[in-house]
Amino acid sequence: MTQKKVIIVKLGGAAITEKRGVCQLSNPQQLEETLDQVETAYWHLTKSGHQLILIHGAGSFGHPQAKQYNLKPGWTTTTPPTPHYLKGFSHIRHCLQSLSQHICSSLESRNVPVLAMSPLDYIQTQDCEQTSTELFQPMAARVRQYLDLGFVPVLHGDAILDGIRGCTILSGDIIMYQLTQLLTVTRCIFITDVCGIYKSDPKQDNSSTSNPLIREILAQEEKEQIQSNGSTIDVTGGMGGKIKWAKKIVLSDNKIDCIICKWGSKEALDMMCLEPIGK
Repeated sequence: MTQKKVIIVKLGGAAITEKRGVCQLSNPQQLEETLDQVETAYWHLTKSGHQLILIHGAGSFGHPQAKQYNLKPGWTTTTPPTPHYLKGFSHIRHCLQSLSQHICSSLESRNVPVLAMSPLDYIQTQDCEQTSTELFQPMAARVRQYLDLGFVPVLHGDAILDGIRGCTILSGDIIMYQLTQLLTVTRCIFITDVCGIYKSDPKQDNSSTSNPLIREILAQEEKEQIQSNGSTIDVTGGMGGKIKWAKKIVLSDNKIDCIICKWGSKEALDMMCLEPIGK
C-alpha cells in the first residue's frame, strides 16, 4: 500500500492578487489558471491516496493595510490600542476574510472540498516570529482533523493577537514552517509570479546572463545573496522571507522538499502532483 503523503501549497499573494493595487485580485486568467492547477493536483493526489493543505498569502488584501495602520510591530500590551489600531485591525481582517472567501468559493465550485481556517482563531503569538512551535499545536490539530475527514484545509497569512506586541502580522510562510514541525509533510511548494530564485528582481533585470535562474540553493547560503522585489509592499519579507522559512524547513528535516515556482507553469503542476524534482 502506498504511504500517504501530505503536501503544503502556498499560493503567494503575487500569484492570486495584484500586489500593486489595494484589495485587487490578479487578472482573471492568472487566477483561474492557478486554481485550475490546484484542482488538478487535488484530484491527482486524492487518487493516489495523498493529502493537500493550502495556504494563501494576503497580497493586496493585507500588505497595504498592514503598512497603513502599522500593524506588524503592534500596539504593545502595555499601551492600549488606539482607535487607529482598532480600525486598522478590523479593516485588515475584513479584507483578508473576503480574499479567503473568494479563494475557497472558487475551489468549492471546482468540487474541491475546502474548509477555511483563520489563524486568528487558533493562535496567539508571542513576539510573532519568535513564537514557540508548541503554541501552534491547536492549529495543527484542527488541520489534521480536517485531513483525516477528507477535507482540504485552507489557511492564510493573518492579522492576529500577540502576547507581547498586542497584535502582529503572521505570514503564511511561518504557518507553513510550523505545520511541518507538527505534521508529517513530504513537500512544500511556494507558488509565486516568477519562475524561482534569482540574484536580483527578474522583473527589473530579465537577462538570463546577468541574472540567471538559481535552480538550487544550499540551506547554509546567506539569504542576503537573494534580493526581493522592492517595487511592491510586503510587510512579511517578500522572496527573502520565503527563502528564510524554506531553509528552516529543510534544515529541520532534510526529507522535506521545498520548491519555488511560477503560477500556471508545468513545473508548478508537476510539483503539486508530487512528480520527482528535476523530471
